[in-house]
Amino acid sequence: MTRLKPKARIRRLLSLSLFAGLAAALPAMAQGDAYPNRPIRVVVPYTPGGVSDTVTRLVMLKLAERIGQPVVVENRPGANGMIGSDNIAKSAPDGYSLLVVVAAHAINPSLYPKMSFDPLKDLTGVSMIGRIPLLLVSSAQLPPTNVKEMVAWGKANPERMAFASSGNGSGAHLAGELFSQAAGLKMMHVPYKGISPALPDLFTGQIAIIFDSVQTMMPLVKAGKVRALAICNPTRWPAAPNVPTMAEAGYPAVTAGSWIGLIAPAKTPPAVLAKLSTEMDAVLRQPDVQAKLIDYGIDPVGGKPEQFQTFIKSEAVRWGEVVKKGGVRLE
Repeated sequence: MTRLKPKARIRRLLSLSLFAGLAAALPAMAQGDAYPNRPIRVVVPYTPGGVSDTVTRLVMLKLAERIGQPVVVENRPGANGMIGSDNIAKSAPDGYSLLVVVAAHAINPSLYPKMSFDPLKDLTGVSMIGRIPLLLVSSAQLPPTNVKEMVAWGKANPERMAFASSGNGSGAHLAGELFSQAAGLKMMHVPYKGISPALPDLFTGQIAIIFDSVQTMMPLVKAGKVRALAICNPTRWPAAPNVPTMAEAGYPAVTAGSWIGLIAPAKTPPAVLAKLSTEMDAVLRQPDVQAKLIDYGIDPVGGKPEQFQTFIKSEAVRWGEVVKKGGVRLE
């Protein structure tokens, strides 16, 4: 056998290494180019008929039209979204099994220390469908008419400064904890089995404030039953243009609300993720889709997979700190 000279051996090794790298990349590239060539399954980890389910079916119908393949929506509710999420976390990372999640996806790790999967490591972002900001409202039976007055009133009347939520660990609960920490208020949390049962107590002033969606609360504001104090969003909301943001009210850190987005198993090829996010962007730019999402109280977003994954991780850190500082515990 002829022995190669040192320089020749180095050149050959470099060539073999380059070839191996290209060979490894080709399957992912080919999959991205050919993807999708069969139906896609999208799991909604909540019950049918809710906002997340309705929005998913709207968006996935439009996505199917663009990619030329069926997109089958499957409901797998339970355990605050963790049953359906676990199913997708353990599915093949090929782009044919996807998951729609809401803010609980990033919050769950701080509320449930023992999970059967790691939301931040076993799943990865594809596209944020939209943001759903919360509205801070107060009882019309109480004197305060804005956030500054509510904070002053709450400090003077701590025994009456109660806020309601739809349950321990819910978005409304954590928003209240965040506001309490930012404003230096001592508030009593009163969990209900949903927002509707809390409304009579809010109307009479037994509950001082509540955080809920613009879509739910603005009709009550217009009816004079509650006062809109601030929107927990960086910018004012089109459906409530006269309501100031929390930043305008002096509390820029109090941004709260839910969001909804599409994610995939963590090892899904980048080319497939890029294809999905590009098509999702196109869907979310369609005027009829935007109009329907805004009607649901959702601000369409879109964006690249890495942007969404960075956002999810930052939300996990942010709400983890709120949970820890507020001593939030689930029974």
